[in-house]
Amino acid sequence: MGIEITTEPKQVRVDLTGIDGLLAIKRHLQISTHLITGAMDRKALSPGDGTWLRAPGTHIPGLIRHGSYGRAPHREFWAVFRPKRVLVITVRDWDYARVILGIRDPETHAAAIAAVVS
Repeated sequence: MGIEITTEPKQVRVDLTGIDGLLAIKRHLQISTHLITGAMDRKALSPGDGTWLRAPGTHIPGLIRHGSYGRAPHREFWAVFRPKRVLVITVRDWDYARVILGIRDPETHAAAIAAVVS
């Protein structure tokens, strides 16, 4: 599994390597910081949270949720393997309204994103 987040003054880049990229059917996301409305560390979302329509992606209830879900304007991108905590990035006027990532230390990443967004 590999999800890497790079936070820069003008963009946040999410790189999915290995099985994460394969299951999500996407390898990279680039989000302009001026479009980000928030980033938070949250307790893991339940399977019912978010939208259910998957296109494209992989979903095994209670285990894996990777890929694009829903339709505009509520479309979401998920890359989650049963984590206890997730990073949730909320975005306006972009491909996805929320990006939900199961990564190590989501609190640190949320703080880094908040620092460049402010």
